[in-house]
Amino acid sequence: MNPELLRKSLKLAVAAFLTAAVAMHFQRIEFVWYPLLAVVMVVDDNDEQTVKAARARILGTVVGGLVTFLVHTVVSGWMGVLFSILLMVPVLRALRWEAGLSTGALVSVMFLMIPEHEQLNWNYVFNRAIDTSVGCAIALVVGLLFWPRNRLQDLALAEERQLRQLGQQVAGYRQWLQEGSSRPTPLEPVSLSTNLARMSQWVQLEQTGPRRPWLLRQRWRQRLLVWRSVQHHWVQWERLLRDTDPRDPAPGDALGASLEILLQVLHGEQQPDLRRAFDPWQQAAERSPRPLPLLAIAEELHPLLAALGTIQLMRRQAA
Repeated sequence: MNPELLRKSLKLAVAAFLTAAVAMHFQRIEFVWYPLLAVVMVVDDNDEQTVKAARARILGTVVGGLVTFLVHTVVSGWMGVLFSILLMVPVLRALRWEAGLSTGALVSVMFLMIPEHEQLNWNYVFNRAIDTSVGCAIALVVGLLFWPRNRLQDLALAEERQLRQLGQQVAGYRQWLQEGSSRPTPLEPVSLSTNLARMSQWVQLEQTGPRRPWLLRQRWRQRLLVWRSVQHHWVQWERLLRDTDPRDPAPGDALGASLEILLQVLHGEQQPDLRRAFDPWQQAAERSPRPLPLLAIAEELHPLLAALGTIQLMRRQAA
């Protein structure tokens, strides 16, 4: 079974059960399906999205109820729904509550479908807003306290996987160079971009969430910028390595020294020594009949090592 699907299902089931239990216990809520509908619309896999959905649900209910109450004194039925929605759109836009439009339209449909229109009064609108608020509050509590998503931990794990992936690739190059095994296939840019895009989405979501201070303290926005630099220079570095022949001692020795430095940096053992990584390539270029490709490799290796060293430094500072 998919653990994410199980987590989402349990969160929704617990929120709906608690809402129904509260409604039945206090007998204050006349229509249980109002708070249950609020739970279904508010519960979201993203904790901060749950907060936004709850606010939109409450504001949409209030505005939808008030507008519908005024409209129903003039026209009822589906024409009343149409006029209510036409009035709600500019009101919500003027108040910058556009997120509550769908909820307001749904409230308009539900209110105007009441058989006895004399029930639709200020008391009815107020009670339904309270019912909706109960469902929103329970959905918020369940979303924040039960099975919360810790994206800071997800970001750290994703970064660890990224470093591990690069480390495995460097180990494959070293094995190819020393033992003559098959040459590693260069990493696909898509695989690197997908992971970074997911991390960027998590950082963007956490900007409005309760963990924003920890996000800023660990400097995740800056780390993602550095990771994009790593991705760019890594792809270019591997493309340039395609022309490197390990049987040639000059570039082979330079590549071996670079791989050792890369592994040490990826494992966090030391900060990169850029001069020690660049000098073997410069010496190999002086002895090679084709020096430009070797110098190009060295030029790509310099910012790659610098970016990886910056990431390791940020990781240590955030620990």
